[in-house]
Amino acid sequence: MKKDKVTMKDIAGELNLSLATVSYVLNHSEKEKISHDTRIKVLETAKKMGYVPNQTAKSLANKKSNLLGIVVNLSNHASSCMKYQYLDLASELQAQIHKAGYDTIISITHELENIEIIYKHSLEALFVIDINEKSLKKITNKYYVPIIFLDCDFEEGLFYKILPDYPSLVHQAKQVLDDPNPFLIMDNIINDRMKDSILEQFSKDDVFIMKSNGNLKDFLSQNVARKGIVIGDSLGVLVERYFDNSRIVVLSSTHSKDLLLADTKRIIVSNKQKAEVAVDIFKKLIHLDYDESGNTRILLQPDITLS
Repeated sequence: MKKDKVTMKDIAGELNLSLATVSYVLNHSEKEKISHDTRIKVLETAKKMGYVPNQTAKSLANKKSNLLGIVVNLSNHASSCMKYQYLDLASELQAQIHKAGYDTIISITHELENIEIIYKHSLEALFVIDINEKSLKKITNKYYVPIIFLDCDFEEGLFYKILPDYPSLVHQAKQVLDDPNPFLIMDNIINDRMKDSILEQFSKDDVFIMKSNGNLKDFLSQNVARKGIVIGDSLGVLVERYFDNSRIVVLSSTHSKDLLLADTKRIIVSNKQKAEVAVDIFKKLIHLDYDESGNTRILLQPDITLS
């Protein structure tokens, strides 16, 4: 029986490494800054297993497409506020990518349905907004290029995650409100790890998670004498309709002054800041300029606090 051709996936499995690490070593060994020991292990294992590079594929890989992908992953129950938040982030990413001299393709998925459409394009990197850790393989098994995740968090240490430092932001918001026990209003984000880091700071009964069929007005009427924290500008606008805005702090994602009332208190970690950090990391990754500390979890602090 003819032996199957050895693939990079076989080598990754043998060494318990990611496909991305093996690909960086085998295709970019002249530039990579992966540790020397790992590089040697990959090369030795590839030789031992009889790996033969696909020269056609390698040639295509070295031919730059100048195209970067953005995946906006929404919940099936995403509210209009959630859609605005993530599409605004995609827009900021696109602007920063264009400034860096690249073109973009944006794919909007619902819990990664129809994600295969983006695999039809030859991309130099991929930016992904809000997925769960269990969904990582759906994306990372398809690409050997840098993948950067925004507004999500997980244990996997190879890939960069960029997100607001929510525990710190909530603490700051409580100080601005001068209230240790405010209520919370937030959107139904997909990433459980990031969501849990927010929810663990509130009592379950003090939390309203906005879904497409949520009744925000009823929740606010039951908490009319209290103070609250709202995550997201569009949600803040809705809260202002039914609630005294002097009693809320909005964790905002924009410096725009045309959404919330002028005197609404805000702590801003802007989508523009997220996009700038993400594209700066991309520029380093394409040259395999890794952070020597190994830190791939980037927690963002406020651009500004308006109180």
